[in-house]
Amino acid sequence: MFDCQPSPLGDRRVTLEHLRAFVLLAEGNGFQQAGLQLFRSQSAVTQSLKRLEEILGCKLLERRQGHILGLTTDGERFLPAVNEILARTSEAVSAMQQPEIAGRLLIGVPDDFKVVDLHGAISRCTELNRNLRLEIVSTLSSQLLHQLNNNGLDLAIFKCVENFTPSDPRWQCHLLRREPLRWVAAQRHDFDRMSDIPLVIFPDGCCYRSAALAALDKLGKCGYNAYVSASYDNIRAAVSAGLGIGVLPASALAEDHIILGNKDGFPELPMVELVMVQASQKGATKQLADFLTLSSAMKSQQVSEYR
Repeated sequence: MFDCQPSPLGDRRVTLEHLRAFVLLAEGNGFQQAGLQLFRSQSAVTQSLKRLEEILGCKLLERRQGHILGLTTDGERFLPAVNEILARTSEAVSAMQQPEIAGRLLIGVPDDFKVVDLHGAISRCTELNRNLRLEIVSTLSSQLLHQLNNNGLDLAIFKCVENFTPSDPRWQCHLLRREPLRWVAAQRHDFDRMSDIPLVIFPDGCCYRSAALAALDKLGKCGYNAYVSASYDNIRAAVSAGLGIGVLPASALAEDHIILGNKDGFPELPMVELVMVQASQKGATKQLADFLTLSSAMKSQQVSEYR
């Protein structure tokens, strides 16, 4: 009898072309645009999607008269796994096309910024490069900058407000993510009727804190520390509990947070950026930076040279 157990290699009818077509369409590209990016005809992309749906036995995209309306519930469930597969494939191919990374590198990563699977990407890098020794410190971004300025790190990823200017012209900087800062609370507040602003905020040295205080100062308002923590979870929980008004990037908001904007009288806040800096001139530093920019940690984000 035939062995009907599932193959450890998965369903071999599903190809990378099927998955790439699905991701491009899910990201809002039309069939024609997806075909151009895949160097396939529009009809070939349409057939790839239909074949994938046949194999899975479910509908992934809602469409009408050739136009994509959005993801189905099954499509939303499937997309994160597909992104992970494609990112892992890209990592593996890139690693094998480049010389093996070797040597000892000191790395700094933020413990106060939401980064998708950054630790997993670093772990996979060491698995693919057995002669690479990474020593990693995770701390506040202000501490990482201090260590960079004192030649204590080869590479660091940290958050800052827009238009970051490196203190050393030899640093190679890469913009990994850019998103808006938001005033958030558990309920609506009228800014003009508030004398002092109760802030749920990170400690001194945090760029969110500095941006909030600078915005308030411009309008002659004072803020006070209603709640201070270095933990994202604690800050989110304190805002949800109504202890004060928080300042968080859009990706870090809880479902019950209310954004306070211009109609509530609150001033605009700057964009916040996640920046990667190659501080040393070691060849291994550049190789690691290249690996991380292609990793799943940075998926769905535009990675570019910092200007």
